[in-house]
Order: sequence, then structure tokens, then C-alpha cells
Amino acid sequence: MPDMVPFDGEAATMALGFLHRVPFAPSLHHAPKPEVMDPIPPINKRGGRTVGPEGWRSVYSVVVTEDMCNPLGNLHGGAAATLIDTVSSASSAILATEGFWGIPMLSGVSIALDVTYYNACPVGTKAKLTVTIEHMGGSLGNLRADLTDWETGKRYASGTHVKTWRDLRSKL
Repeated sequence: MPDMVPFDGEAATMALGFLHRVPFAPSLHHAPKPEVMDPIPPINKRGGRTVGPEGWRSVYSVVVTEDMCNPLGNLHGGAAATLIDTVSSASSAILATEGFWGIPMLSGVSIALDVTYYNACPVGTKAKLTVTIEHMGGSLGNLRADLTDWETGKRYASGTHVKTWRDLRSKL
């Protein structure tokens, strides 16, 4: 797998633009910061992007704030699930092209989101959210996200995200 590179301006703008458009819990969606990503695969003959056998990765940082926490002062499970959902979706939007996971269904819609919680993530923690796009086919995508401590690697939560996409341009 190639070495990861810093998010370039266009990819960071795409990811942050996607996250900032989500009207639900705006402070939660403004918290993730794009850090590094694998190089973006070239457009293939079908107009999409081919993700290799090890997937395509992107890494975001997020600092856990009080408004993300439960009464015990730890990241709320719903906030963790929301971060996994929207940040993995933002990562898939980076790989979109006009006719492949693009507008008007940019990054598709969720079919399933499964989150497993391992440890409490206290307020003030700088966490790493590593997203792996395992597969992006013509209509189905499989994404995985791991929320860990930025310094120690301690695992807080992991999620799998299955999405579907359909080219709706002809129906508009």
C-alpha cells in the first residue's frame, strides 16, 4: 500500500464541505480535521475509481468536547456513531466522480451502520478516526472506521458502514 500523503486542498475542501453541510449536530460535524490520506486512485475506464485489495484510507483528528459527551464526561455512543457515519461518508465523497458515487446522491445512502464500543473516550481526548474504503462498486460500498487515541492507539470504537448509490442524473 502506498504511503499516506497530507490531504490536498481539493480533498480537504470536499471532506470538510461534506461534513459542514450536515444540519444535524453542527458542532459535531465541524470537529473532525482531515490529516492524511492514501493517494486518490485515478479514474478508471468505467468513470469510477478502483480501490485496491487493501482499501483506501484517510485519517482525521477530532478533539472530544463537552457537547459530544454523556453525563459521565465520555464521548457519547451516539456521537461516536455519528462521527463514524459522516466521516466515512465524507471520505467516500473524496473518491466520487461525476458518474460514480457523485451528485445528486453524493456518497450514497446508508444501508447498515454497526458500531462496537471498546473503551470510554474522555472529554479533551485527541482521537484519530481512520477510515478505510474497503470497496466501492457500481452500487454498493463497504467502509470501516476506527476511533483510537491519537497518541497511544487505544481503541475507543470501530464501525462498519455499508452504503448504496445509484446514478440518478437521468431521473432529474
